[in-house]
Amino acid sequence: MRTNPTPITAGFGAGFSRLTKALLLAYGGIYVVELLCEHWLDLRLTAALALHPFQSPAFHVWQIITHPFIQPPTAPLEFVFVCLMFYFFAGPVEAAFGPKRFLIFFYLSALGGAATGLLFSMAAGLNQPFLGMLPSMLALMVVFGFLSPEATILLMFVVPVKAKYISYGTILITLLTFLAKVNPAGAYHLGGILVGYGYFKGFQNFHPVQFLQLKYMDWQVRRRRARFTVINGRKKDDDTRPTIH
Repeated sequence: MRTNPTPITAGFGAGFSRLTKALLLAYGGIYVVELLCEHWLDLRLTAALALHPFQSPAFHVWQIITHPFIQPPTAPLEFVFVCLMFYFFAGPVEAAFGPKRFLIFFYLSALGGAATGLLFSMAAGLNQPFLGMLPSMLALMVVFGFLSPEATILLMFVVPVKAKYISYGTILITLLTFLAKVNPAGAYHLGGILVGYGYFKGFQNFHPVQFLQLKYMDWQVRRRRARFTVINGRKKDDDTRPTIH
C-alpha cells in the first residue's frame, strides 16, 4: 500500500480517478440493461446471475463471479444510494491503495462475503439468493475510516462525524442487525467487511508471484547443494599432523 504522510482528502469526488469513474459507469450501464431485461423484455436476468446457496437447484458456479455486478431491479433508490457511497469513498481509498490493489481489495471483499454467506446459508438451511456490491461497499467505508480516522464526514449531509466512528458504527450496525435477524444478508456483509479489513491490515503486502519466485529460487539452491558432499573433520586413521612453515 502506498504511504502518504498527508491526510486523505474526504469529499464528494475527492481523488475521483479514471478507474473509479469507469467502474461507476459500468455499474450504471449494467443496471440499466438489467432493468430493461427484467421490466420491459421479460428476461429473468437477475435470477440467473444472483448467487444462490449451494443447496439450491438454481445455484451455478458462474454466480460467484456475476452476483456483485447486478443490483436488485426493484430497488433503484438503493442502487443510487450505493453508487453515492462509492462516489464518496472510492477515490480516497484508491489513492491510498493504488488502482491494482484497489481492484483486488474491492472484489476480494465481494468474494469473501460470498464465501461467508454461502457457508452460513448451508449451515442455517437458508435458501435466499444474494446480489449486489454492498459487502464491498461496507468494506470500503470501514477501510476509509481506518485510513483517515480524523476526517470529518457529514452524516446525512448534516451531522459532522469523524470517519473512524463511521467505521465502528458500520461494523456494529451490521453485526447487530445480523444477530437480530433483521438483515438476512448479514453474513455476506460481515464476510465482506472481514476480508476487506484483513486485506487492508496485511494481505496487501502479499505478492503471490514474488512468493512463487522466491520458493523456486530456494528450491534451485537446495538442489545445487545436494550435488556436493561436505566432509567435516578427518578420518580416524589419518595420523598426519599439520605442518608449520
